[in-house]
Parts: sequence; structure tokens; C-alpha cells
Amino acid sequence: SSPFLSGPFFARAAMAAIFGSIKDKVTSLVGQSAPNGAAVPDDEMDPGAPQHILSKDIVKEGWVTKQSRNIKDWRRRYVILTPDCIATFKDGAQGRNYSLKDATELVFFNSALAVKSAEQETGKDNAFCVQRTKDGRYFYFVAAGQQDKEEWIGASGSSWSEGP
Repeated sequence: SSPFLSGPFFARAAMAAIFGSIKDKVTSLVGQSAPNGAAVPDDEMDPGAPQHILSKDIVKEGWVTKQSRNIKDWRRRYVILTPDCIATFKDGAQGRNYSLKDATELVFFNSALAVKSAEQETGKDNAFCVQRTKDGRYFYFVAAGQQDKEEWIGASGSSWSEGP
């Protein structure tokens, strides 16, 4: 038996090959990873859009629960609504500027179709969704309460009608 087919060298090489392959497959499925590891698909990035969200451009912001892109788990996210996009972040603080590279998800309004209540689809109170035109994909959110949900839907609708 060859010393290279057993022992620590082989184990490290095998693990590197397996995990490298998994990382490549995940990256091809969900898009490029931002420096912080957040997955932002290449086709979501608008080349003409600014790379930061300035506090003066924020229409609405706050904590909601969002369904994850691939695993479909529900996660608490800080959501920023601007006239151009909805961006979600793992953390947030009102009154600051945000880098798009730190977003866990971006939905640009030039590719969005509609925002509506989604309680029946999700089975969750105060749920709403955004549907993307180009592929019909839904992005599901759950607000803290009925009034908060109505504010998100209203602010999203007015942003699209004023946006690009």
C-alpha cells in the first residue's frame, strides 16, 4: 500500500477535494459569494446601481422574518427598502449607510413584478411577498404585525411606481 493513499496527507487531500467541489457547486447554483460569504447572484447585481445604500435613500427599514433562497428556512433579517431595491442584511441599525456587498439578498425593482399579501401561501400571519418578473420567483417575508405588513406593502408599491 502506498503511503500517499493513507494517513494524514491523503485525508487532507481528500477533504480539500470534496469541500472544494461542494463550494464550486454551491457557487454555481446561487451565484458569487461576497467577501463576507453572502450569496448575491451575478444577475441580481445592477451594473448601473450604486454600491451603497445611503440613509437618505431609505424609504423603509426594519426587522422581518424572510424565507431563505435555497433551504427555505425562515430567518430574521434587517430589510432596507429604497426606490431601487429591497436589500436584506444579517444585522442593521437605523440611520447608517449599507454596502450592497454585505446584503444577503437583493431584489432590484427593475426586475420585480408585484408585492402582495402571502398568508395563504406561507401559512404565516402577516406574510407578504415580492414576485420577480424575469423568472416568476417569489421572495417571502413576515412582518412583526398587520400594520407593519401593510406599511411594507404600501412602501414597496409606492417605491416601484416612483422608481426606475
